[in-house]
Amino acid sequence: MEIVITGGMFKGRKLHVPNNINVRPTMSFIREAIFSSLGNMVKDSTFLDLYAGFGTVGIEALSRGAKKVIFVEKNRKCIDVIKKNLDILDCFEKASLYCMSVENFVRFSDGVYKIIYLDPPYSIDCSSIIKEILSKGLLANSGIIIWETSIRSNINRESLNIVKEKRYGESLLLYIGEYYG
Repeated sequence: MEIVITGGMFKGRKLHVPNNINVRPTMSFIREAIFSSLGNMVKDSTFLDLYAGFGTVGIEALSRGAKKVIFVEKNRKCIDVIKKNLDILDCFEKASLYCMSVENFVRFSDGVYKIIYLDPPYSIDCSSIIKEILSKGLLANSGIIIWETSIRSNINRESLNIVKEKRYGESLLLYIGEYYG
């Protein structure tokens, strides 16, 4: 598998990705669509990458000008891959890595994030995690939560403030918050 950064200062750079870890990285055309829709919102933002996997989306955010990216991933092998890629790109100082469950991170976090990206295994319903993020005030004013899930997921849409939905093949991006881009 080959992953290439699609935009920003690292555009065209290849990321180290092992084949022996069961992770579904966000495809390049979906990453391009996400960052195109966010526009200048990424520049100087604090970006939270939940269920980070190999960190592809968070590294893309750094490439496109995020001030800080927080990666949360419970798989130690994935955290090691993220570290290696941050070292290769020489941007480790703009990142924080947490090897823990997303639930625990959200429970104990007191940070405020402009953009929060969730890309769990498609079988995981993040509705309750998103509600906790919002109730704890982890999302900045005029911030956005983006949840990548499957078009087949059974989501309680009424409980979330979904302001935009985009379908890309089997993937569905849900934009939650006050953002109207």
